[in-house]
Amino acid sequence: MTPYHALCTTLRDNPNTWLITGVAGFIGSNLLEHLLTLDQVVIGLDNFATGYRHNLDEVQSLVSAE
Repeated sequence: MTPYHALCTTLRDNPNTWLITGVAGFIGSNLLEHLLTLDQVVIGLDNFATGYRHNLDEVQSLVSAE
């Protein structure tokens, strides 16, 4: 098992709450997607100075509401 897969297993077994600043940017939206697929609780914050709403819409379409 790679360290990444071990970390994913640990996160699935121990959900946390995460704050992502710049969540509508490229890195923030990708981090949001991965954390949500690992059943984590995420609070996103962005002022949309450089982020885009369509990044969040894409994450919403990729991750189920559950």
